[in-house]
Amino acid sequence: MTLNTLTKILAPLAAPALLLSCSGQVAQEPAMQASESPAFSNAVNDPPPGWNGHVFRLSHNYPASLPAPPESGFPWKQYDFKTQPSEYIYSVLNYARADLEGVDWDPLALSQPNWFHSPWMAYGDDASNAREFVQGMTKERSSRAGELSPQQTTPFISNYAVGLYNDVGGWTFGKVWQDPESPQLAAGAPNFSDGAMAIKLLFTQADPEVPADGVPFLEGSKTWQANVAPFSSSNPQPRSPKTLRLLQVDIAVRDARNDDLTGWLFGTFVYNNDAPGRTPLDKLVPVGLMWGDSPGFLPAQANAGANPPEQWINESIGLYQHYGWAKRINGPVDNPASSCISCHGGSAETPVTSNMIPPTNLPDAQKLPWFTNIKSGQAKDPGSISLDFSLQMSVAVQNWSKWNIAKSGMSQARETNATSEFTVTRGDDD
Repeated sequence: MTLNTLTKILAPLAAPALLLSCSGQVAQEPAMQASESPAFSNAVNDPPPGWNGHVFRLSHNYPASLPAPPESGFPWKQYDFKTQPSEYIYSVLNYARADLEGVDWDPLALSQPNWFHSPWMAYGDDASNAREFVQGMTKERSSRAGELSPQQTTPFISNYAVGLYNDVGGWTFGKVWQDPESPQLAAGAPNFSDGAMAIKLLFTQADPEVPADGVPFLEGSKTWQANVAPFSSSNPQPRSPKTLRLLQVDIAVRDARNDDLTGWLFGTFVYNNDAPGRTPLDKLVPVGLMWGDSPGFLPAQANAGANPPEQWINESIGLYQHYGWAKRINGPVDNPASSCISCHGGSAETPVTSNMIPPTNLPDAQKLPWFTNIKSGQAKDPGSISLDFSLQMSVAVQNWSKWNIAKSGMSQARETNATSEFTVTRGDDD
């Protein structure tokens, strides 16, 4: 990367950085300290003395060349996502389960690790959204009262998640982060190839034994320990190991058959204890699958009974259904003012110069620019570089930039420069 390119990327971050999550609200960034590059650090802090539970290890031995597809092909390729959406989304989930479920989603426990994590997600401090040491999870948006179910009266419930990319996706991370202190962002290096696939497991502190949490459907769900903090709007609480329950699983697939719209498909599952199956992951039921953001589709049309045309909604989910804006696909943890493709398509770029979420006070017609079809490899904002729908890549690039600024002694410039970039984070900022 040239110095000129580096300067262009760092310049917007030289101001006081803003934290922007899918909640669409802004807060000040925690202070960061310059240090040796933490690109491949496992977590923001180490396990305490005497800890004998699981310890997260970052999988970052990315492929040096583009991996070949499986001999039988990617399983989802045998399905038409528009006419066989249920078969498509389950085939993606089962593809990941076949490798990772037996090792409890720890790719380094495989004899030949072929799933990978994003680097640069352990940068921060104890009060930030950085990776915790037990399962490598980062903070997601908290669930507001009534979002997990109409019975939820607990005002805020904390959620955490960990994401993994298959070998095709890992190859792209390897191209970008071959030098962890100088990401390669030019000439389409961040663009993912056909067959790249990501999966994210989202866990919640909601407890089915607590009536106010409103989640009896989480009874029997998969549990993990994680070093997390409870929700706090003003006084950050110290982290400590807590039990979390699997609530949601997201998938993203780079599928060239969809190049005329976005090149990607996004889908979401939710756990339902009443669903058939022997194991918790058998009881995941799809919320829906989307291949476009249905430009022009307004809430008035949804209220009249229509569905956004570029997606499939599982009408027989058997649970409280979670929708994004104008009935677009979103999961239980996601912001109802957005959609899966809107969040990923609009903020997976560098620099991020527009809000992830449209302002709530805009008339519906003026929110439509947030719900457009951005093609793979194209940036939404003029002058930005596409990070191809990967919010984890976006967070990684921004964390690298913050570290580079701190290392370079540019903190005063950050305080005085009038320009700023929205920092992508899925954690809370209110």
